[in-house]
Amino acid sequence: YEGIRQGRDSRANLEGAYLKGADLKGADLQPIRDDFWAVLSSSPSEVFGLRKAIVEGRINGSSYSGECACLVGTIANVRKTEYTNLGCLKPNSSRPAERFFLGIQIGDKPENNQFSNIVLKWLDEWVENVKKVKFELSEKDET
Repeated sequence: YEGIRQGRDSRANLEGAYLKGADLKGADLQPIRDDFWAVLSSSPSEVFGLRKAIVEGRINGSSYSGECACLVGTIANVRKTEYTNLGCLKPNSSRPAERFFLGIQIGDKPENNQFSNIVLKWLDEWVENVKKVKFELSEKDET
């Protein structure tokens, strides 16, 4: 509390952290989820390709490039461009969602990795929210 009051950044620094086996039960992940949703909102056309990569274990949370890449790198792969060429979505290793993806390595799938499992659930929730908004907007157009 004292650090926050004095204006110091008290967020956890996960750089170099070994996250395999970390227990996330009870952790407040809402800020990370919200940041992940912001990334998805910036690249909606790539969401299903990202989902496929998560399900297939083709995420490497520590690399922006390569066949298996981190969040931003995978979006770039789906878009078939460089990770530095994503318009408003910029690589940012301090971004909460990107740091969360450090817990996912090549071969990690939702059934064997809690980070993959969590981001898949968040992605599916985001898709449902978008569908709901589109439905509500279409109903308003009909009235």
